[in-house]
Amino acid sequence: MAKASIAKQLTVETKNKVGMLAEVAGVIAAAGANIMAICAYHKEGKACFYVLTNNNAKAKKSLEQKGHTVKEEDIVSVMLEDKVGQAQAIAEKIKAAGVDLSYIYGSTCGCADTQALLVIGSKENIKVVSAING
Repeated sequence: MAKASIAKQLTVETKNKVGMLAEVAGVIAAAGANIMAICAYHKEGKACFYVLTNNNAKAKKSLEQKGHTVKEEDIVSVMLEDKVGQAQAIAEKIKAAGVDLSYIYGSTCGCADTQALLVIGSKENIKVVSAING
């Protein structure tokens, strides 16, 4: 059964250039933080990373010291079984609650007897948590 909770993610804005993923991931690793999930895209000449870590304070401090713009914001973290149909079941609950999502990304290993992680952004995060947790 899926379990949703409010968590914090880092939003990192950098120049959009070759090697930026290596730089951001390297700075986070050097800070001693583990990346649990990551999403990246470019927009208007900048790169934007959504990063969920096990230690945002260390990661944020190190990224800012390298000159990157970093914000911490609330998201919904969902731990669910890593098996067929789980994302759809979550999506149906959110749909039934009438919540419009801003974005979603995740991390999974595709292995037997493991959990997957979904990260959901919405203007109604509390409502998303309630819908998923029932």
